[in-house]
Amino acid sequence: MKKIGLVGGIGPASTVDYYLGLIERCRAEFGKNVYPEIVIDSVSLTTATDFFAQNNFDGNAKLMLKSLADLKAAGAEVAAITANTEHIVWDKIKDFFEIPVVSIVEATAAEILQKGYKRVLILGTIFTMKSGLYEKPLAERGITPIIPTDDDKDRISNLFFPNLENGIVVPEDKVKMLEIVGRYVREKSADAVLLGCTELPLMIKDGDLDVPLLNTTQIHINAIFDAAK
Repeated sequence: MKKIGLVGGIGPASTVDYYLGLIERCRAEFGKNVYPEIVIDSVSLTTATDFFAQNNFDGNAKLMLKSLADLKAAGAEVAAITANTEHIVWDKIKDFFEIPVVSIVEATAAEILQKGYKRVLILGTIFTMKSGLYEKPLAERGITPIIPTDDDKDRISNLFFPNLENGIVVPEDKVKMLEIVGRYVREKSADAVLLGCTELPLMIKDGDLDVPLLNTTQIHINAIFDAAK
């Protein structure tokens, strides 16, 4: 396998999921004694979040390119950015990649198309939900994206920080999240829910809702593994 590079730290909990998930995929496919080579460059979550809060997309783009360059210098042959939100700057940086980088957005859009879902509720950080990150790729594939109202975007976002972003699931927050999401599933006839933040699978689990979940973390892990084989 090719050596895998991960831009991590955004956030720390999901970075661990990527690391362990890639190891699990490798051992399942090649045998329990086979492990992938993985190098992680952990960037500052606070720095990345502050850039987005300030609409400093150039700052975030430079942060991602610096991390990817460091991964290449460490021997990575294929890489990925372990967050949905950071893909907002994808178009700013994609022409400057020195090694192949696997997009979580493209991998997820392809998965939705393959599964045949038609109306997908998009969840994520406030930055992801406001950016239109998934709307265009889904619409281009004939899939209707369902976006929360501005008020609900704020309510959802408030359930991310500081606990969930640090891997802590507060039971009361989960109840509030499921109430909001369940309302959209019912009222907007969503046939799937896109967990467009790599921490969301820590809170929303299979069976919590009446429709399938699109775990972008696992979808991305699978795409990275396939690219590295």
